[in-house]
Amino acid sequence: MKNRITGLDTLRFFAFLSIFVFHATPYFKFGYLGVDFFFVLSSFLLTYLALAEINTQGKFNAGKFFIRRVLRIFPLYYFVIVISFVALPLLARHIGINPTLPHNKLLYWLLLSNYETSDCVFYLKFLWSIAVEEQFYLLFILFSFMFRKYLWWVILLLILVYFSFMTYATANSIATYSHTLTHFPNFAAGMAGGYLFYKNKQLHYYPLITLALSFITLFFFKTDIIVNLSTSVLFISLIFVFINALSKNNAPGILKITEFAGKYTYGLYVYSGIVLTFSKSLLTLNSTILTIITEFILLFALAFVSFHIYEKPFLRLKKRFRSF
Repeated sequence: MKNRITGLDTLRFFAFLSIFVFHATPYFKFGYLGVDFFFVLSSFLLTYLALAEINTQGKFNAGKFFIRRVLRIFPLYYFVIVISFVALPLLARHIGINPTLPHNKLLYWLLLSNYETSDCVFYLKFLWSIAVEEQFYLLFILFSFMFRKYLWWVILLLILVYFSFMTYATANSIATYSHTLTHFPNFAAGMAGGYLFYKNKQLHYYPLITLALSFITLFFFKTDIIVNLSTSVLFISLIFVFINALSKNNAPGILKITEFAGKYTYGLYVYSGIVLTFSKSLLTLNSTILTIITEFILLFALAFVSFHIYEKPFLRLKKRFRSF
């Protein structure tokens, strides 16, 4: 059973790139959907690996799964939190500035920042999606006992909860985008895709068909409740189409570059807000394109150094908690 699927790091990288361009320029207004793509891709891979673990080990070890996720996510996340809530105020007082920090910092410490909506420094706003992801991990663990026989019931439950929440939120004019329940279709689509990929279902042209249908649906239905669901189907279809294309053809040379860059996606995402925040005052280039290229180079250098100097020791510890 292979744990690494060629092409996923490339997809991660392009998802990040869409988010980066969305925040760096005013020209790519749909780039924020890269976050939704991250959610679909994450649940796809985690479900695939969980089913493989159940098959080889007889059960899913929730404790080891949680520790692996902690070792991957927490070190960098809490590094940014400590810098922001401890070091930054001290530095700010020393140089005479007053950075805008969230009103309820506790929600950031508890990985509930997606429910903290006060105005704050730009780069902290990137952390909401990490909070949503962590909350999904807890749900993933909670329902993992059903994965062997009742995975589709879990997927159905996610969709039903999503429709119920969105119907209620729409009726009561509740903001939904950063709410975890809003992204249940992302996780449900990823889980369904992970199951089908693990079972090695011969889908043939079905991903292309669902990809086309989801595109059509997005043109005809503009309500958030349908758009979120259609986008999730589109993204899991795109993942299948991409993986199938790579399996049938020789991978292009550029894939080596994007697969390499994809390893640093988490750091690129977390640090992108910081680079974009401070580059506005530090960079005085006249060209927008040159500014974006410079910001990306600085960002990649920061993510690269962080990964190899700070994050990698934690990642090595994950090997002790692998189940297969």
